[in-house]
Amino acid sequence: MGLVDSGPEAPGSHPLRLKAVLEQIHQEDCPQIPNPPGCTKRAAVALVLRIRPTYPHQAVYDKKQCSSVAQPFQECLDSFFSQAWVQEGDAEVLFIKRAARVGDRWTGHIALPGGKREPADLDDRATSSRETREETGLELDSEHCLEVGNLPERIIKSPWGKTPLMVLCPFVYLALRHDLPPLTLQPSEVHSAHWVALRGLLAPSLRTVERWDLSKGSPRKGYVAQMLTRATAGYMLFGGIKLIPTESLYNSAASGFIPETRSPATWTESANIMIRNAFTGDPTQHVENDRSLVLWGLTMGIMADFLEMLDIHGTSKLWYWPQFSPWDLRVVVMLLTYRFRSQKLQELTATTARPRPNDVRISGFDATTFTTSVRRQSKGSESGIAGGLLLEGYFDRLFKALYVALFARFGLGLALTAFIVRRFRRRVK
Repeated sequence: MGLVDSGPEAPGSHPLRLKAVLEQIHQEDCPQIPNPPGCTKRAAVALVLRIRPTYPHQAVYDKKQCSSVAQPFQECLDSFFSQAWVQEGDAEVLFIKRAARVGDRWTGHIALPGGKREPADLDDRATSSRETREETGLELDSEHCLEVGNLPERIIKSPWGKTPLMVLCPFVYLALRHDLPPLTLQPSEVHSAHWVALRGLLAPSLRTVERWDLSKGSPRKGYVAQMLTRATAGYMLFGGIKLIPTESLYNSAASGFIPETRSPATWTESANIMIRNAFTGDPTQHVENDRSLVLWGLTMGIMADFLEMLDIHGTSKLWYWPQFSPWDLRVVVMLLTYRFRSQKLQELTATTARPRPNDVRISGFDATTFTTSVRRQSKGSESGIAGGLLLEGYFDRLFKALYVALFARFGLGLALTAFIVRRFRRRVK
């Protein structure tokens, strides 16, 4: 890769491998998914890539080699990747961290630039371009950006239900110059923007676990119901990736950029703040000044489709099965799903299939989590690639295990109560 002391190169992260993947995406145009009955919303996101020059290679912006105007896609791509600084460069992708907003299901999450389609948008691709420009100031409809194609679209369903919310359409773009114009972040939408090396997304050392409040997905929104859910099932644990940006821009115009109050000096002050936030019900308090960056959930599902093309089974080699946080639930889930998980891993390693244009992604457990199943239109039955294959049918077994564990808790509680009552009666006599 041309980096000094950078360690071994992640499989599939070399720019020339990226070039082959971009050609494949351009050639295999994914069909548009019609909206399900009763669902009218569509949204689009932009997966924007660029090549960062590495020492000692000097990058020079040459319009003849770095312009998408008046030349076919393949010629433009060949000309761009023929440059020495590109071949020795470091491929990166642009992420944003969403601003903290009350009522936003994805508040504070790592995401790709994008948003909902408006009536004035010509098509879904136009939506991805407009939303990226409004959120980051990056102009994708310019000569220094190349429209590559789209990844398989996916249907987003409501939490804990089967109601379709929207169709999400991911589009891939390649920046043809390393010195893009400075980003301008929209304060109400974007907390910060980050360029992250692709090799970091494939690195085993950056895999982590993200904790999700299970009570937020409850159909009942009462505080008591949420507390009971949290007390019995705890939190859901999902696999994630720690992001180490090569370049970051924080929105200084956003509220909370400069803290209005000092950081808590003791653990008692921190506990008081947590209790106060829990009773006020403001989910944005913990993310206003939080600069941690973890890729997970819906955006990780989109990136998994792309990363699987770069490195076959790369996203599944470091797979983390979603779990509950309480230790007793984790033990029961591990025991009751052991055979299922082993079979799924065998199925995955036995196939060399990659995501195909006619694969339809359908969100599973919750629209904020990486629970994507894959339905092949040609067969009409559900199957899967990478995360989709592994998770197909897993959550049904996961919640059956939850019920078994809760029943065991109840039985153990009764037995313990009976034992204590007997001992007390014996002492009284």
